[in-house]
Amino acid sequence: MDIGARLRHNGRVQRPRLWLLPLLLAVLVAGGWYFGVRSKAGDRELPVYVEGGQRMAAGEEIYRRGTDSKPFTYPPFAAVPFVPYGMLPAGWQAPLWFALNFMLLLPILVWLHRSAGLGWTGAGPPRRGWLWLCVALLAGRHVFSVFENQSNDMLVFAPAALAIACAGRAERWAGAASGAAAGVATAIKATPLLFAEWFVFGRRFGALAAVVATAALLSLAPDWCWPRSDGRSWAMVWFDVNLRGLAVGGTAAAAGAWDPHSILNQSLSGSLTRLLSQPATTGKFVVPEVVLLDLPAGVLRAVIVLGQLAVVAAIAWGALRARTAVRAAGGGAAAELRRAALGAGSLVLCGMLLLSPQSSKSHFCVLLVPAVFCLDRLLRTRRDGALIGLVVAAALLGAGSAKGLIGTRAGNLVLGAGAVTWSTMCMLAASLRALRPPGGTP
Repeated sequence: MDIGARLRHNGRVQRPRLWLLPLLLAVLVAGGWYFGVRSKAGDRELPVYVEGGQRMAAGEEIYRRGTDSKPFTYPPFAAVPFVPYGMLPAGWQAPLWFALNFMLLLPILVWLHRSAGLGWTGAGPPRRGWLWLCVALLAGRHVFSVFENQSNDMLVFAPAALAIACAGRAERWAGAASGAAAGVATAIKATPLLFAEWFVFGRRFGALAAVVATAALLSLAPDWCWPRSDGRSWAMVWFDVNLRGLAVGGTAAAAGAWDPHSILNQSLSGSLTRLLSQPATTGKFVVPEVVLLDLPAGVLRAVIVLGQLAVVAAIAWGALRARTAVRAAGGGAAAELRRAALGAGSLVLCGMLLLSPQSSKSHFCVLLVPAVFCLDRLLRTRRDGALIGLVVAAALLGAGSAKGLIGTRAGNLVLGAGAVTWSTMCMLAASLRALRPPGGTP
């Protein structure tokens, strides 16, 4: 297709939208100033990352659980981007961190905007205005929290989104690129290793090899660049300090890092632990009023494992469903390939949140992808009562738990009950249902 054809749409010549440039500049300046000021008013995550990078470059221990008020708990590669970042003047760090996160978010939004409507037989006219309004209700507060808390979640979200986008391409390089992008995300946060399940059940073995190789290579890179004085591997120390004490069916619990009953943890294991066991401690983020039952430890663990297995099964089912849909559409169905990848990727992102031992509110920014995927189907294809119910429930549990709407006391109670967790479970089920071909059977 020539350039002239690309610039014409519905018989009209499309002019470059140059007015977007000053708008983006204004957002960068205003956002950098606003979040730079807010960074001085309370605890934020950025100083933790910067200090981790500075300590790694100096050969000092970065995993100081029990001594730092907010310890660095991420895999070692997560500290690498902050080695050079820590050289910036302190006054520039927060504004530039906003700008970097915004520039990572922008292509994700463009990709999702262009993905809307792909692969639906008999799809109606574009309804992107309604789409983004509903997406804002489902995921907007979680995206905003990334900037408010100055978290590193966009560093995970961006390569994860790239992995999904590449998986929706038919080119020979796409599989390896998808796996490599997922490997980058895995090296930063570990939970994106769940992409490997999609690659296994989707028979994307090139992507599987790439995710494992990339994650392993990047995890070992800090040992080559900034070796520890004791000769141990950074990755092994991270595992010993932060993961070794975690049992199957357990939740994040470590003195000086994670409280197992904290309402800030909206993972599946965290919410079930709060609902089904009495807290052993008290604190600002512990709400004993939400306890429904006090199960024995072994029974609680079995309940959590069953819930986690259901999430794993949903991801596998979705990967198989996506692969079947692509095969049924034929090799030339590029739109169907991208739609199937978006759906399967949505399940993986929901699984990352639910299966992690610790999922804070900013981690849920990745719900942008399943929100767009599910809402796009609702707005463009025949009505589906079950899908509508799941999406509405997800919106009520997610946006409806905002403390700005219901107050601090009620907000703490619904968070303690796992409102964001159950919202994500609804989005997981909705994504699986939306993966059905229009008019298809469950």
